[in-house]
Amino acid sequence: MTTWVLLLRAVNLGPTNKLAMADLRGLLTDLGHGDVRTFLNSGNATFTSRRRSAQALATEIEQALQEKLDLRVRACVRTTEQIAAAVEGVPADLSGYLAVTVLFDKPKAAALEAVLGRDWSPDIVRGNDTVLYLCVPPGTMNSSKLQNATLEKLLGVSCTARTPATLSKLLG
Repeated sequence: MTTWVLLLRAVNLGPTNKLAMADLRGLLTDLGHGDVRTFLNSGNATFTSRRRSAQALATEIEQALQEKLDLRVRACVRTTEQIAAAVEGVPADLSGYLAVTVLFDKPKAAALEAVLGRDWSPDIVRGNDTVLYLCVPPGTMNSSKLQNATLEKLLGVSCTARTPATLSKLLG
């Protein structure tokens, strides 16, 4: 039995893609998953499953959200070990607002190299083909160029960002 972390993209942000966490728990339980727990109100959950494919789980959850709750949102599923590694990998020398951006798929090497090699000043981007660490210095949040939509366009893959503290809470 594997424990999985579910991160939904763009849920409960403003008036769109409203999803009650009770509905998400019910949906995951109905799909046959166990020990379902949700966190905060942004589509964060953990669950256990005998299934072994993160991609198959993500596709199943996306389809169920669309069919049962009329939500068209992307789902990212990772093992707790993968999320723990992402949190442990946060560069210690970054200060300011820090986000861990989990990539749903592996971007093309050239696209990733272009993002990591770009001067985002005063923001900082580090990472690899599974996770990016985005740092926005204090007082510059409103002028930051580090938006999910921008990164998705440049990388050609979906992504979703969480703070290290939120990811740590998901791990218990």
